[in-house]
Amino acid sequence: MVSRVVVAMTGALVGSALAGTPSCSRDLVDETLAGTKLTSQQAAALEQQLDANPQDLNSRARLFGYYSFGQDRGDRAGKTKHILWFIRNAPEAEVLGWPILRIDDPERYAEAREAWLQQIGNDPRNVVFLRHAANFFTLTDPELSAELLERGEGLAPTNSHWAERLGQLHWLAARDSGAGWNSDEARRALADYERAYGLADASGRGYLLTALAEAAFVAGELEKARTYAEAVLESIPNNWNYGNRVHLGNLVLGRIALAHGDLKEAGARLLAAGRTPGSPQLNTLGPDMALAERLLDRGAAQTVTAYLELCLDFWESGQDELKEWTVLIEAGRTPDFSFNLRF
Repeated sequence: MVSRVVVAMTGALVGSALAGTPSCSRDLVDETLAGTKLTSQQAAALEQQLDANPQDLNSRARLFGYYSFGQDRGDRAGKTKHILWFIRNAPEAEVLGWPILRIDDPERYAEAREAWLQQIGNDPRNVVFLRHAANFFTLTDPELSAELLERGEGLAPTNSHWAERLGQLHWLAARDSGAGWNSDEARRALADYERAYGLADASGRGYLLTALAEAAFVAGELEKARTYAEAVLESIPNNWNYGNRVHLGNLVLGRIALAHGDLKEAGARLLAAGRTPGSPQLNTLGPDMALAERLLDRGAAQTVTAYLELCLDFWESGQDELKEWTVLIEAGRTPDFSFNLRF
């Protein structure tokens, strides 16, 4: 379950966690992205540079990107070393706001936890420390993460970040209940997202609209869900989130139609969702199959296979999977969509 949650949360956070970071901190974010393209020889050379100059933040950020997302992304010890250094020596660095930081080794995680608590204890009103520490504890200690976010919101109540991140925590709890969706947690997420939406500027509201639509649907607030989903599809700006909005807005409206027994409208919305041009998240993780699976259960196999054909246009890494699902459906079987049942 943890791996599915990590994937889902990463998709949700990539679009929002780094938005609006100060320009001086954006430099380290750019260095992290550059690090994903390093070769092993280049990474080794940077490690040697750090031995001589441990305070070289740009090189350290590049290595963090390399170990996290580059050629040696399986080197957890390498990544952990740099995460710990940043927590202890540069806790304000936006590298620590990158989704999602994880330390799997229990001993090293305990070191990181102690280091964060010490940093916050030394400067309890530092909202950057609170934001980064809350990010670090998202998956491993969500109660502590929520506590830190609430403290941050108390210190900066007009900043939408805190309410949005609390919404993401409650949404994560709603998805990870172990027995289907948890509507109580979804209602908490909805309240947080609505608070964040009221505080956000225009650039931040587009991402929040999709979160609002999904949370409202799971919370059982179908009219709210319809209103938000329709807003998702209205006047969509042509940016990185365009494809997500086309996909998710139509899926929510399709789920609402299905809840009211309108199979025709639900099928039309599924096909509209499949006509998304894609997005960084969809191109990597593939389409959401929750509505498709429900329509398949109701005998709409032809509509679902048409949806899968549309998804071939943006999910390049999932071509084999989409074709296999199509073969199974045409043979009268239901594929295992579990990894793609995100909403």
